[in-house]
Amino acid sequence: MDGDERLALLAAVSNSDLSQCRVALDQAHGDMDLAAQILMGVTSEGMSQGTCASCGAVGVPGYHDQVDANTFYCQACWDAWEGRQSNNVDAAAQQDGREPQVLIATTEEGSMLERDLGLVEGIDWREVGARLASVTTKQRRTPLVRTAAKFARGTSAQESWREVARAAQDAVEYWASRGLENASVFLMGAAREAGGDLWQLLTIYEIQTASLLPRRQAQRDNAGQVARVSGCTGLASASTGALGQTDEVDVNIYDYGRLDSVVRLQLEGTPRAALVYDPACSLCPIGLSVGGLAVSRFTLYPRTQDEKPGGLPLAAVLWELLLSSRNLKEALDFLRSLFECDQRIPMAAGAALLLSQPGHGIVLVEWSRSSIFVSPLTREGVLVHANHCVLGSSLSDVETQSVAWILEESRQRQSEVEAFYAQELLAGRELDLKRLQEALSVRGVQNDSVLATVIVCPAEQELHVRFRLQTAGMERVEDTVACDFWQCFSCSVPGRKRRWMARESEASN
Repeated sequence: MDGDERLALLAAVSNSDLSQCRVALDQAHGDMDLAAQILMGVTSEGMSQGTCASCGAVGVPGYHDQVDANTFYCQACWDAWEGRQSNNVDAAAQQDGREPQVLIATTEEGSMLERDLGLVEGIDWREVGARLASVTTKQRRTPLVRTAAKFARGTSAQESWREVARAAQDAVEYWASRGLENASVFLMGAAREAGGDLWQLLTIYEIQTASLLPRRQAQRDNAGQVARVSGCTGLASASTGALGQTDEVDVNIYDYGRLDSVVRLQLEGTPRAALVYDPACSLCPIGLSVGGLAVSRFTLYPRTQDEKPGGLPLAAVLWELLLSSRNLKEALDFLRSLFECDQRIPMAAGAALLLSQPGHGIVLVEWSRSSIFVSPLTREGVLVHANHCVLGSSLSDVETQSVAWILEESRQRQSEVEAFYAQELLAGRELDLKRLQEALSVRGVQNDSVLATVIVCPAEQELHVRFRLQTAGMERVEDTVACDFWQCFSCSVPGRKRRWMARESEASN
């Protein structure tokens, strides 16, 4: 609805005149619910009056909480929570020498939930891909521009990236009728809406990985200019089917998680939607497939004999798993088929997956550009993975100085999670959702490169995400862990849909 319609509705709901509604809506930054709460006791400045739930000040102007209308905060505390005070800390505490406390408002949780894009539907995956690209136009520009600035500064580097992107498109087209039936249609639809940049977006992972595996001397000389892309830490529980991971990336490129999204993708007339977390709308997802398969992904640096750049990107494989109705066994058959003897197109880079499905088990998959390793499928215990090849894998890590520190950190992070699980096992406790969250929150696993922590619960058809806090101190991951703002997203979202109104759009053109 337009501005006049919003004002009229607010006036009718709150029994206030239009001028008061206009002030309240401005103070609420356009939020209708909060504006209505403000109008319960509006002042001439558009604020309520009451007793602050934080500092205890009585009869002061301020605002009602967006979640709990009975909770009131004064203007000073509200401004601090909005990040307007220096360093987002308690100024009064600084003045009198007390230990300052980080002020995080309940509204922070509300802003996190705004990352929920709802449901995107279409008659086929091509239409769904186009609609998703349409609603994420602004978000995906940031990782593209920042990746280009960091990894593709010169003309030759930019052309290299375009070459990898073209190879990715060719690979997706090649596999379109050989196993990538769902992802190919989806990505072609997204490319139709987004243009050629879509293929560069899909290969951000490969470009960042390649920067740490220099093939030419010129790249070796610039090794110190690469971003911190050490990867992720995750685990899967066979008893519950739940699967979780930290999403460890270059947080500056992904704008500290401001652009993250959660979305449901569904074909019209079908019973299930894919529920995915997508960092910065970069189309490299984690989540739950339409067939009930939980999927996570990890950076890997395995040895490879294929030096020619380009190939099938990780993102395309992820989308095929998430948009198909394959069960766990069928998913593994599909992944193995990508590495058959007559394979013409290699993978674009090494990677690893943890896969889980209740009643089917959990499994670890690792691949180089030309080889794959699949762990024995297990129905008990847990699997833990970070960013090095696991013991028993047929693959082995590269032996270059540029990734030595990454592999060392990876082993340390995996050891922390394994130690946590061992303690829980000895105590006779099941690795339920709460303890999965705790396992992924231990020191070392949570570090300043973590964008978000994601847990997929296929039995409940839920996705639990702890986004990076968007405060002045967001570079400190400890703040995020301390606040523990886990958000739960379900496959079903009644009344929340993002639809591309094709007929109206065509009529307007």
